[in-house]
Amino acid sequence: MKMALLTCRRDTHRRINSWSMVAAAALLASCGGSGGGGSSPPALFPSATGSAQAACNSFLNRAFEGATITQATLTPPTDTTPETCTVRGEMPPELAFEVKLPSSWNQRVLFIGGGGFDGAIYPSAYSPGVAESGYATIATNHGHDAAKHPNGSFAMDPQLLQDYADGAVPKVLASAKAVLRSRYGESVSRSKFVYEGCSGGGRQALIQAQRHPDLFDGVIARAPANAYTGQFLWYQKILKQLAQPDAGLSIPKVKTLANFMQSQCDALDGLKDGIISRPEACKPDLAQLRCTGADADSCLTDAQLASAKVLYEPTDVAGGRYTWPAFPYVGGETADDASWQAIGGATFQVLGGDYMKFFVAQDPSADPLKVDPLQYTNRLDHLARLIDAVNPDLSGFRARNGKMLLMHGTTDWLITQNNTTDYYSKVVAAAGGQTAADRFVEYYVLAGNDHCAATPDGGKGPDSVDLVTPMFDWIETGTRPSATKIVATRSVEPAKGMQRPMCRHPQFPKYNGVGDSEAASSFTCTSPG
Repeated sequence: MKMALLTCRRDTHRRINSWSMVAAAALLASCGGSGGGGSSPPALFPSATGSAQAACNSFLNRAFEGATITQATLTPPTDTTPETCTVRGEMPPELAFEVKLPSSWNQRVLFIGGGGFDGAIYPSAYSPGVAESGYATIATNHGHDAAKHPNGSFAMDPQLLQDYADGAVPKVLASAKAVLRSRYGESVSRSKFVYEGCSGGGRQALIQAQRHPDLFDGVIARAPANAYTGQFLWYQKILKQLAQPDAGLSIPKVKTLANFMQSQCDALDGLKDGIISRPEACKPDLAQLRCTGADADSCLTDAQLASAKVLYEPTDVAGGRYTWPAFPYVGGETADDASWQAIGGATFQVLGGDYMKFFVAQDPSADPLKVDPLQYTNRLDHLARLIDAVNPDLSGFRARNGKMLLMHGTTDWLITQNNTTDYYSKVVAAAGGQTAADRFVEYYVLAGNDHCAATPDGGKGPDSVDLVTPMFDWIETGTRPSATKIVATRSVEPAKGMQRPMCRHPQFPKYNGVGDSEAASSFTCTSPG
């Protein structure tokens, strides 16, 4: 992976949070804050009696529901963020977490998800405005220390794997609630708790609703890696295809593929702006890219066309035992450089390779491309039961009036948008139809949005959107997110400041034909037809 591009910008932090790497952990520990935005939260809860420093210091070395507080640090207020005490708790074997306790608390609690193989604590929220608005927050390493177990190697230990899969959050939440009560008193029992995560954190959000429905009042799952087994087997399938003779897709070839999608489908939403907002209507003929003469960057050979077609076809592995939906034609194939998301790049190799070695074969010396899923169906079935979060029956969560928000970006080339769409459709069916589902779940697609993040090359559309405020408004006042106007903003150059309305699936933002093409007011959420 390239490390030179890492900074403390919120967008880069999101990228690393999504698929954590040991080399980035030390740098990210010094990053802080989240973007501004969001409507006004409830009235702030006043600081506890006495010195904030003394109150923070009092946590050190105390035990809370099986966890010992090993650090307690008071951060002074800034122009935008309140004074905050951050406590770190630890419990065996390697589970660690942080609770941020603002001296002026808005009586809301947000659990912040991790991502990828986890192993480090990334306490900055995906939704902008959280740090500035007085939320108490919780974050965890999900059960293991990546400095001791780089990337996916922790999966060799059954306990660490269990914590990663679904064990860490309930343990951490019990301890964190005890910490919160110690600081704020019994008012905590009247507060609402929300989980927000992206990618692996999105999977964890769905795990809570499916397996621990009493823990959270609301869950926000962005680009969830919930069909984990099929997703990681897809990485292996793609890497095996690209390893075929002359079948690799270089960065120039991937750009040719992306440019072709744009030329075919960009204008389907009423505006040619580099963003394909109607991927379901995009039906390009890849054969038009076939080289008619010598091989060149501007065309694809037959072997490369075969690779390209695999990207957009539904995948089944081990004779259909494990499946993964197709990727849409979105023009985001160049989502980032080869070290991150470009097709077949190092991220695919790390994720797919470590999964096959450590999760499946349980052999660090195994060749990831030679591990045959058919020889490991018992192990894969076990992993699916342990890690996957695909159960659409949310009756337990609904029974306690839990709420769910799903979101996915169209130019996400780590996890296909179609996976989230598929899960949402199954939730609707399991709930008894659209009317019943609308009472507790809403799904939004963000056109031109990359995987959990924004980088200058990672998608042409907005990336920053506050979903935490709409969620708390929903569970506190009953106001559904779709009843308000949610706007996403681009946080990076080029086109920084561009805005689009968030459209509830299956609607898309259609350009009105007049007005500033970078203003949300120039678009109307429109049903396909």
